[in-house]
Amino acid sequence: MNKLFKTFSIVVLIVIIAVAFVQARQASAAHFSIPYGLTRKDTMASVEQKLGQPRVTFAPQAGWELGLPDEGGSPDRIHYWAIYKRFGVTVIYNSPSATDMHATIRTILVNE
Repeated sequence: MNKLFKTFSIVVLIVIIAVAFVQARQASAAHFSIPYGLTRKDTMASVEQKLGQPRVTFAPQAGWELGLPDEGGSPDRIHYWAIYKRFGVTVIYNSPSATDMHATIRTILVNE
């Protein structure tokens, strides 16, 4: 009986620690906001639109230029990395192609 009680106590303690760890991770992730209006559901086209700039500074009717990345590449040949140095943001897409405008975001890295 004593051995069973010790084993049960250890299992309960491990479960409590695991639940606390998961809740702490969810709480920290909930307070993190992605900058510049980006969301995880954005595509490459919408990211370039959101990080764009006016074609002519004093003529808003002139349209909007795409916010092309300062650098880009596919180091792992599975994901395309778009590096926006001017914003301090790296967007990693679920496609290795720089021209796949329907590629979705895998990860957003914010350089502080």
